[in-house]
Amino acid sequence: MIMKEKKGVTLLEMIVVMVIIGILAGISLSAIDRVRERSQIDETMEELKRIGKAITGDPELIADGKRIDFGYVGDMGKLPDSLGALVNNEGGLWKGPYLKLDFLEDKESYKMDAWGRYYQYTPEDLAIRSFTNGRFTLTYKIAENYDDLFNNKIYGYIYDSEKNPPGNRAINFRVLCEYPKDGEIVYIESIPHQDGFFSFGNIPIGIHLIKVYSQKETLQKHVTVLPKSQVFVEFKFPGIFRGNLVYVANSASSFPIPPDTAFNNFSFELFNPTTETIKINSLNLLSLSTDTVFYEFIVIDKDTVADFGGGIRFRVNQNVEFDSIVVFVPYSKRMFTLLGFYDSPSGGVPKSVKDKLAKIRTSDGSVNQFLIP
Repeated sequence: MIMKEKKGVTLLEMIVVMVIIGILAGISLSAIDRVRERSQIDETMEELKRIGKAITGDPELIADGKRIDFGYVGDMGKLPDSLGALVNNEGGLWKGPYLKLDFLEDKESYKMDAWGRYYQYTPEDLAIRSFTNGRFTLTYKIAENYDDLFNNKIYGYIYDSEKNPPGNRAINFRVLCEYPKDGEIVYIESIPHQDGFFSFGNIPIGIHLIKVYSQKETLQKHVTVLPKSQVFVEFKFPGIFRGNLVYVANSASSFPIPPDTAFNNFSFELFNPTTETIKINSLNLLSLSTDTVFYEFIVIDKDTVADFGGGIRFRVNQNVEFDSIVVFVPYSKRMFTLLGFYDSPSGGVPKSVKDKLAKIRTSDGSVNQFLIP
């Protein structure tokens, strides 16, 4: 019988196997490291987002269609000096904690990334950074720029129930804006314009109070200010901003001025039936039937109080300021003349105003309507 000789594993074969095992182990460890690093990145970015929302609020928290959360900035009107301000009570307007901690006693771990390194928070450039394992940096921007958070605008108008502006009565009203700034509530007050317009700048994000008041009544609204926004708000008072000047019956008339033959001018009289002196400084031709027209001059008695200056003519529904204040003493009347009606703001042809229905508002709030014969 012939016996086969058994061969053992050679040293070379053992070395090859060990090399293969080493390569596979290296690949496996590298993959595990990559998975771990990816997990650490995701964990850190999630925490950076949570911190960012604690600072400027969560835009996804909505009630009645409006955002209700603006975080630390919305309450304090400033950026936190440090991340500790998000959980440590600063008193005053502070309404935190703005971060939900896993353990109330642990007030440090949220300041560290998944590698155990402290975040770098720099309010000046609106950034929170993680330096990870030292090979790269993760950066979370709180906002694109400072103005987005703190230099927003609130503007609007006040009207009466017929949507008339206050005119000269604007001096009797105050518009107040209340909002946080540098940890304190500030109050900014202004007088609306005669057309009812008011505005406030440098407003931080948040929910702020706007109040309009006079000696007789007060209206107020809470206004939601989003980042990089201009927020419009209107106030409508239940009364009427109506003055006392009245149209003198049958005083209106249209007429041509040669060489024009079109009746493109008209005059009318207003009367002060009160014992009070009434002063006006502007006029608005609210409508002239349904026509789109433009005119050049306003004359009161014999004085020209508004002149288009040879450029763009005044248009219908434009508030035209006078060069001087026009005074109605008690029981007096004044003659108003509007001259040079055309179908274009410049150039064009004369436009007849004969048999048109005119509606006029003067700055004291008086509104009068009459037919021009």
